Amino acid sequence: MREIEATGGNEDRDAGRDAPGERPRLVPGAASGSAVWLLRPEGDLNRPDHPVFTGARQVGRERPGTAVIVDLSRVREITAEGVRGLLRSARTLSEAGAPLLLAGATDDVARLLRTVLVDDTIRMYATVEAAVAAHGGAAADTSPRDTSPRDASAPGGGRAAVPEVIRLRRETVDLRAKLRSHPLIAQAQGVLRERYRLPGEHTAFTLLKRSSQTHNVKLRTLAAALLRVERPAPGSPLWFPERTPEEAPALPFLPDARPGEVHRSTVVKRVLHRALEVVGSDMGDLQLADPAGLRMEQHHGLGREFIDFFSHVGEGETACATAAARARPVVSDITTDRVFSDTAREVILATGSRTAHSIPMTGASRQVVGVFSVHVPKVRHSLTDAETAILLDLATRAGTWLEWHERTVVLDALEDLHQRALAAAGRAAPRRPSLGSPPGGYPSQS
Repeated sequence: MREIEATGGNEDRDAGRDAPGERPRLVPGAASGSAVWLLRPEGDLNRPDHPVFTGARQVGRERPGTAVIVDLSRVREITAEGVRGLLRSARTLSEAGAPLLLAGATDDVARLLRTVLVDDTIRMYATVEAAVAAHGGAAADTSPRDTSPRDASAPGGGRAAVPEVIRLRRETVDLRAKLRSHPLIAQAQGVLRERYRLPGEHTAFTLLKRSSQTHNVKLRTLAAALLRVERPAPGSPLWFPERTPEEAPALPFLPDARPGEVHRSTVVKRVLHRALEVVGSDMGDLQLADPAGLRMEQHHGLGREFIDFFSHVGEGETACATAAARARPVVSDITTDRVFSDTAREVILATGSRTAHSIPMTGASRQVVGVFSVHVPKVRHSLTDAETAILLDLATRAGTWLEWHERTVVLDALEDLHQRALAAAGRAAPRRPSLGSPPGGYPSQS
């Protein structure tokens, strides 16, 4: 492990570079083969270009895959600009395939960071040793800390005012979305380039985007399907040559729509509004299953902060994630349910919600394809048997249609992508006397 001291002075702006005569030091608990860089700032982290952040980003650029641990034990205070520096460093390191870990923060600094860093995009540990152990796969130190809510603008809570904290939360949510979406789409582009021998680095993205728009399928959904579905047979002009048309399931909650022609966004919007009508509430959201957890697709009556905060939900983070994992309805008392972090609870309570009913949507496969949640202001609100029956039927019908959409519309988009990629590969391939395909490849259409 390489250890660097970083202070806020101008003379230390190159703190991320190797210091003459300084030797790597292995922190107890780190495996000898681990790639970990330790930065030790002191004083205040009060600007995004602080040496510790430039040093972390330099490690990401020059040593891809090397984790960076920032020891905050000698940091007195971190401001909103300092948090922005953390977010920028985390993004640079993530793109290089490495994590940013924080360790040893004082109680006041830790409280502010937990308020702003809405999830585990940047992970915090009580000690450097615990961070090293976690990076190496050993059990991390889980020593309890005071995590009671505190106004971030109050003395001891950091300088960031409440509106600034909200903006920083949103930046963190944006970072989380990019960290989850970017690798998926980038991986799909790589598969297309390799599979079809596509020219140029932008050709694959252009093909994905065009097929996505043609079939009204979100780019992330198409990328996930490309990675999940078995590749076409070598030399086959069709991806799914034996696929037959499948009739769309009925949608009784959309009596005026043709089930085989309606857009997915229209269906999920109506599902949520029907659920709100049944319960008599004006607050709710609907999330669909995603490779990274659950992604919000529809919402009603919830504030901007709620929407930003819960735009992506990982396993075990919320009641809706619990409902998805258990494949059965979950009722949550917002004030007492331990599944919520203090910050998540604060965000939900601010909407006026006190009870959430989360209903998973499943189809014939019994796989959960999404969850809709209805929020009510009454504490310990219960559904009647009739309301429960209607919501369960709604969830089953919606889940069945969504599975059909995945088997038909999304596969149609993949077939379209296959045809476009073959055509692009054919245009780029040099003219040859023979039309034979290379071993294991796809036919040229030149």
